[in-house]
Amino acid sequence: MISIITTNYNYSGFISEAISSILNQTIKDFEYIIVDDGSTDDSESVIQMFDDDRIRFFKISHIGRAAALNFALKKAKYDIIALMDADDIAHPSRLEKELELLKKQNQLVFCNTAFFKGERIKYLLKNPESNLELKRKIFLHGHLNNSSALFYKDHIIKNAGYDESLQAYEDYDLWLRLLDESEFIIVNGLHHYMRLHEGSLTTSNQNKLKHLLYSIQKKYFNEGFPFYGSLDKYQKNMLSGWREFFYGNRSSARFFWRKLNLSELNTKVMLCFLLSYLPDSFLALIKKNRIRLRLDFTFKKFFDYRSIQKEFNIIRKSLNV
Repeated sequence: MISIITTNYNYSGFISEAISSILNQTIKDFEYIIVDDGSTDDSESVIQMFDDDRIRFFKISHIGRAAALNFALKKAKYDIIALMDADDIAHPSRLEKELELLKKQNQLVFCNTAFFKGERIKYLLKNPESNLELKRKIFLHGHLNNSSALFYKDHIIKNAGYDESLQAYEDYDLWLRLLDESEFIIVNGLHHYMRLHEGSLTTSNQNKLKHLLYSIQKKYFNEGFPFYGSLDKYQKNMLSGWREFFYGNRSSARFFWRKLNLSELNTKVMLCFLLSYLPDSFLALIKKNRIRLRLDFTFKKFFDYRSIQKEFNIIRKSLNV
């Protein structure tokens, strides 16, 4: 038995697909906690249309996602928790596959993700299989679909849960706090679909949000580069440059990269070094639209990724909403 948690704020246009995808899971024994965080649209009426004894619905005043998640954790009856965002779609076997991998209290299980807009898959986010490489990705980039998380409740609660002072990236803050004492596991294959829309964090103004992410990282970067082993000065400057390029100051990124031998930099770093001179608005557009991932998917969908769109279409048709 597990407790599935969805927090919702004004996602009445999307939440029915999210709920249906959970009710259509191959495993059937769960409670489904849906917390409406003070929505001002007709979310409540949409949610109440679902007549299923597994659903436990809570309507609360608007307190923010982090506080709503902590509220739901306290209400959960069972030890194992699965998260599900109100605007996403879960593959029917998502929970079954995740539960097969959850063996110990300190494990956290996530899915690789396909991002979609409207009816079309736009790009994929796939994670390293190695736990060490994954932790390095998390440390620098986050790189997890938080909506696909499965974990033991006590492991989260004993580490203070979600930071309610944060307006965004509360999941990333939690994963950073858990890096030292957790094993992060990725389910093979694609078992989660994340929706791209103007109200989502993925498509929000990244210039406003990157400073918050930068401040969350600050404590950990000031302590060095855990999970990267013994680094020489070259490697530290390289990583510091990447952090500044993505989340900090672009001139600071060039400062760190100039300390390196530019003739020895790989193509990716050299390209970003040149891009750092472009206007903020142009770089924000590239990052917001995940141009590299889109190009990669556009090319590979004719070969390796041919079946992904087809499977997604079948799943959406099965939701009957």
